Parts: sequence; C-alpha cells; structure tokens
Amino acid sequence: MSAAALYFGAALHRAHAVLQQRLDERLGDWHGLSLGGYHLLQALEATPGLALPALARALLQPMVPTLRQVLPMEKTGLLERVDGRVRLRPAGRQLLVEARQTVEAAYARALQAPGVEADRVAVCLPLLEQLALAVRGMR
Repeated sequence: MSAAALYFGAALHRAHAVLQQRLDERLGDWHGLSLGGYHLLQALEATPGLALPALARALLQPMVPTLRQVLPMEKTGLLERVDGRVRLRPAGRQLLVEARQTVEAAYARALQAPGVEADRVAVCLPLLEQLALAVRGMR
C-alpha cells in the first residue's frame, strides 16, 4: 500500500505542478499575475473584507506568504487594507474578471487534452474534494 500511496502523491503533485506552471505563465504574460495572486483575488471576491489571518486560512497558507502577496497588490491599487481587513479595489475586481477568463480557458484546454475523458474527470472531482476535506482535518 505504501508504494501505491507514493505513486498517488507523485501523480497528484505532477498534475498540480504542470497546471500551476501553465497558469502562472499565462496569467503572468496576460495579466501580470500569478496563480496564487489570482486565488487571493478570488478569495476576496468570495468573502469581502477578510482579516489577514482569515485570508491566509482561505488560501491554505501561512500568514507571512499571504502578507507577501497582499503588500504589492496593495501598492499597485488592486486591494486595500482598512481597519485590519483586506478588500478588493475596482482595479482588482477588473483584473479578476479578466484573469478568470484566462484561467477558465486554461482549465478547459487541459480537460480537452488527448486521453482526458470527461466521464472519468466527473468521477474524480468528488474524490478530490473529499480528499482535500479529509486531509485538511488530519493533524
């Protein structure tokens, strides 16, 4: 079972790494944004006015990397911090709308790749969601 677990972990990592690399390239080229920056903007759209610790939790990362992402976005006018809460500014909202199209197109292209079958993807999605919830609850 250990070899299967290692193989699963390596395959999951490879898939994530390749997708992240492609999305970082496209988002960087078209929008000057990383995938992590996109997820940060998306989290603030979903829950406006998050405090920094709550934003870090929403992004599933420690607070220091979150702050490293927030500071340049604040300086460039994409977001603002008011009373300890982080909010999207209009420029951040617009960038998110534009970047979302790039992200959707990249994911759609990945799902249309040769050998990727829609019915198998549909079966994997609930499994991946369940795995994320289960692992997140483990200590």
